[in-house]
Amino acid sequence: MKKYFLLVSLILLVFSCGDAESKIIEPSVTKEKIEFPVNEFDQGEFMVIYRNTSDDSVSMSFIMVSNQIINEAKTVDFCEGVDALRQGKQVLEWIPINFNYGLTPESSVQNQNDHPNLISYNLPVGTYLVMLMDSKSCTKDNHDVFIVKQNKNFEGN
Repeated sequence: MKKYFLLVSLILLVFSCGDAESKIIEPSVTKEKIEFPVNEFDQGEFMVIYRNTSDDSVSMSFIMVSNQIINEAKTVDFCEGVDALRQGKQVLEWIPINFNYGLTPESSVQNQNDHPNLISYNLPVGTYLVMLMDSKSCTKDNHDVFIVKQNKNFEGN
């Protein structure tokens, strides 16, 4: 009887813990280009593994541009702010989340289960920008914008 109870308990434990599903995004990054594969998130809770396919470390920044949803964000020119951040200037309206973060090249990752470029985000509603820090000029290839529609973990969404 004890064995049966333990077996049923173990099965219930496994199935009750299996409901949590994390959304993992894998942007591709080189020294010249960042490809963020998502334009909007329904929930602000997700994980990102930045796949640095170059041979050297690449610096990037993750910025909250606005705590409001900018619907036309893909068409807005953010180059003035991007260039200012690259020159070490502060953009008062922008909030850096990961500033000048060094991404390890994939060729140097020893264990994919403990990836150094894995970052977990829990973001409030807003418009966000991910950008390369070492680019000489501002183009759509070296920065990308996306929005977060809501987050059940923050009040007022």
